[in-house]
Amino acid sequence: MTARLPRPDPSDKDAIRQWMKALRNSRVHGDRSVPDTPAEFAALQRKRLLESVDLPPENTGRRRLDLALTGAPTEHHIIHVSTLGPFLTNLQESVSAVAQALTGRPTNFASIPRDIRDATTLSAVATFPSSFGVVIYGPPVEAAEDSLFPEHIGDLRTVLDDAVDTVLDIVDLSEGASQSNELLEEQLVPLGQRAMKHIGALTAGLTDAGVGLKVSWHAQSGQTRLSQWSPAGVQRVHYLCEHSEFAQAETVTVTGWLGSASSFHGKVEIRTDSGEIIRASTDEEITSHLERYFNKRVEAEVEVTRVQSAGGRERRIYSVISLRNLAP
Repeated sequence: MTARLPRPDPSDKDAIRQWMKALRNSRVHGDRSVPDTPAEFAALQRKRLLESVDLPPENTGRRRLDLALTGAPTEHHIIHVSTLGPFLTNLQESVSAVAQALTGRPTNFASIPRDIRDATTLSAVATFPSSFGVVIYGPPVEAAEDSLFPEHIGDLRTVLDDAVDTVLDIVDLSEGASQSNELLEEQLVPLGQRAMKHIGALTAGLTDAGVGLKVSWHAQSGQTRLSQWSPAGVQRVHYLCEHSEFAQAETVTVTGWLGSASSFHGKVEIRTDSGEIIRASTDEEITSHLERYFNKRVEAEVEVTRVQSAGGRERRIYSVISLRNLAP
């Protein structure tokens, strides 16, 4: 590639004519610094924008999300700010809420912990015309070391990957050929009311604008995941979020054997004395001490939320709010 031609003074018309002539000549002789296709233009623009904010094009220290809004409203590589602004906000809120649900007890109204917020913060650093694209980076992996809860550093380093993968699982399931929503509901409902509210807002904005998405997710592992969300798939998720009814949570006490526990994801399985298997999330205080209860008989205070899904099936979300060991 030859050196980039310096731009002339805009007020010097003779210099501009000479520059344009040299530019045309450089194209004839194969100078590839001038893009010939929209794809080349998008790649060059993204490279320049990333360099302008001191981020190399392939920044291996940060996770990257390339999002392209698609559909008729973006055919001229533009998008209304009234669509783009809420979309980015709802995307951030959805990812953070899903991350909170995956790492502990899903909540409806309480604030998402600061360490989860910090670990899932997304930053837009460049746009590209395909049809209208946004390059988004997650926080540096090392940022987890500044967490208020250092005992969860191992979890925080992967929580963004887990949350984005879960959102993309929802995207992929909504694009499936099956007319049944059961698998999609199984993915959505356990995330809880907060996450479904934000995903509902995200899909509502896309539905109102009549746009879809193409996504490239470059995870911490170095793998790239590709997903595409059509307007029909978006509407399918929106319908399920809007028509799932969450009842007021009830608290029950159960006794049984705690045979499975994950301190990384804040999840336990309890086989109750009646033989039922309860799969439940745990709040942060319990999660940090799960080794005390593993493979032991316990008494658990469990919050149960009944959810009536769009298809009429009732599901239950279990959250353990207290645990104590019982004598063998």
